[in-house]
Parts: sequence; structure tokens; C-alpha cells
Amino acid sequence: MLTFKNKTLAIILISLCVFTSCDKRRMYTRAGNSEYGKEAFEQANDKYEQALSEDSTFLPAIFNRGNAYYMSADSNYAGAVESYSKYLEKAELNDKSSREDSLQYAKALYNRGNALFSLSQANVQDSNSGKYLKQASQDYIQSLIINPEDSNAKYNLALCLWLMKNDNQNQQQENQNQQQNQQMLQAMQINEKKVMEKNKKKEKSQKPVNEKDW
Repeated sequence: MLTFKNKTLAIILISLCVFTSCDKRRMYTRAGNSEYGKEAFEQANDKYEQALSEDSTFLPAIFNRGNAYYMSADSNYAGAVESYSKYLEKAELNDKSSREDSLQYAKALYNRGNALFSLSQANVQDSNSGKYLKQASQDYIQSLIINPEDSNAKYNLALCLWLMKNDNQNQQQENQNQQQNQQMLQAMQINEKKVMEKNKKKEKSQKPVNEKDW
């Protein structure tokens, strides 16, 4: 069974604020990062939520909340995807963005790709599994366009493409099997009908003829 090689997530680090005027959103985010570092992901998420209650557009808290969702005990991949998507929507990368902002945007794409990949593998029987896998591959591609040197994104993309190829082959084989089964069923029904008609004619020919009464 294949394992997902790199589950590591990028995290935005907020530098320690030494001034008493540091606003609450940064204070809560910094506290969340501290809890995250101790792998207390539920507590970290609570702190990020507090930061977002102060400012719902604060990008570091949105990004890191996605990480906390992803790493939580219940592996809230859907929540992680939602947070990263919100970050990507609000970050609005453009030609004027700095290299640092561009790399952070690429990390968000990479992290969302991880969450989508994990979501696709959480229940492979889910009808949406293939869709999540395709979306994950698209995020890795977009991440590599910005940061082509990201070896983790390259590996994860290759894994996605390999799984998608196998899924397509399995689907084709399943469709072929279903078609063959249908053809066999139709042939059996036709043969059964012929046998029934043959037996009916045989029974009719063997039926005794009543003698004429005197």
C-alpha cells in the first residue's frame, strides 16, 4: 500500500512582538503558533479563531488555521481545504506581489493539495474521491509554476497522476466487465427462451390422442 510521502505543512511564523501595543489578532495568532509547536492542534485552532474574531481577513491566522484543521486528531481535511481556499482568495497574487508573497501563495496551494489528496484517500469508495485527487494535482501544478524547485510538490504530483492513471484503468476494466456480464446475461436469456420453446413443442408432440368413442 502506498503511503503519502510528505505530510509536512508549511506554516506562517509570526515574529515575537516585543511591543505592548501589539494588536490582539497578532497576539492570538502567536499564541496559536505556540500551541501548534507543542502539537496541541485543537488549542491552536481556538487561538486562530480568536484572532479571526478580531479580524476575519487576517491572512496568517487563516493560513495557520488550515494547518491546525489538517493536523487535528479528527483530521478535518475539509476544514483545511476551506481555510486554504479562503487564504488563496484573499491573498490575490498578481504581478506586483513580492517574491516572498508569491512563495507563500505557492505554499498555500501545496498545503491545499495535501488536504485534497488526504480527503481523496480518506474514503476511496466516495464518488468524490477522483474529483479531490484531480483538484490536488491541479494545486500541485499551480504551486510548481510559482516555485518549480519544490521537490515535495513534484513528488506529490507524480503520486496523484499515478493514482489517477490506475483509477482510470480500473474504471475501464470495470466497465468492460459490466458490459461482458450484460452480454452473458442477454445470451443466457435468449438461450433459456429457446430451450423453453423447444420443450413446449416436445411436450405438444408427445401429448396422447384421445380415441374415438363408439
